Amino acid sequence: MERRKFIKSTGMGVAGVAAASLVAEAAVAQGAGQMGNAGKPAFGVNHEWGKLREVVIGISPAEDFVVFYEDSQRWLIPPGDEFSRKYAGRRLIDIDADWAKRIERQADALAELVAREGVTVHRPERLHGDERTFLAPNGEGAQLYPRDPMIVVGTHVIETSLRLKCRQRERYGLRPIIKKMAAERGAQWSSVPLGSPACVDGPFLEGGDTLLNGYEIYVGISGCASDMTGVDWLQALLGARYRVIPVALRSNVLHLDCALGLVKPGLLVWCPEKLIDGLPMSLRDWDAIVVSKDEANLLATNGLILEEGRMIVDADNKRVIGELHKRGVDVIPHQFDGPIICGGSLRCAHHPLLRESALT
Repeated sequence: MERRKFIKSTGMGVAGVAAASLVAEAAVAQGAGQMGNAGKPAFGVNHEWGKLREVVIGISPAEDFVVFYEDSQRWLIPPGDEFSRKYAGRRLIDIDADWAKRIERQADALAELVAREGVTVHRPERLHGDERTFLAPNGEGAQLYPRDPMIVVGTHVIETSLRLKCRQRERYGLRPIIKKMAAERGAQWSSVPLGSPACVDGPFLEGGDTLLNGYEIYVGISGCASDMTGVDWLQALLGARYRVIPVALRSNVLHLDCALGLVKPGLLVWCPEKLIDGLPMSLRDWDAIVVSKDEANLLATNGLILEEGRMIVDADNKRVIGELHKRGVDVIPHQFDGPIICGGSLRCAHHPLLRESALT
């Protein structure tokens, strides 16, 4: 199958609280190497931007990746759904070895690039034994997209409830990191109750849908991933100081970060065709780089922010890179077409554990 056709055929890419909020402000505002409460190193994230100090970046050993298909994958349209249906349960390396090895190589290169920028990089563990088949006989064994199965907001680290059954197992590869953050760094560890086995009744809450803007948290709702029960669960966990705002997406959009990216204060990238009611009110006066549906399907909204005004963007999104340059953003192009074909780009492939930014 021609890779560009596959990409363009998909509309995807793929926690009492006033006191907790004060803890988040104190902890996250400190730099790497400084100490938070009780002498523990700082932990937490308040915004999409801010200097990245510590992160999880996904892995995808070529021999682990298994093609999967479930009925809830509403964002797939021909020929993407045909490929997934045809090869579900088979190892990608047996179908297209070059593609499988390229995904592994590009994910590892991303981790190396971020580490060279002075960021502490963690990688998920490979899944083994029953972990690989938990909840689905045919499924994904790789840990390529750590954005979705966890959410860090303030000093909370949340294991999410994913709508795709075969992705529920991804928590096991991340759990050693989460346990360490909770035991050694003061992270508040929570877990969203799992949704129904039929993937209809939630709560569902996914990291790809969740964008952080201080005390405002945006959660995409399309019927493909997160739902309103997940939004209500997150609001109850965070408490009244936060506003968890649902953002209505078209029914063929997997996650909010496939349609919207917050680059730095006052600057965003978005695809109007994918948001039903437009931008959240507080974002409507921001400078906006508008992308087409085709560009959004290539995940042009989905980058890795190293610090305010500096980010990594997929090298094929040349026009968006040019627009970012015009606005004073230092862009590091990184070839990531292998993972993008699978539905996730640079934001999907990482999850921040510590950013330098303070709540105001």
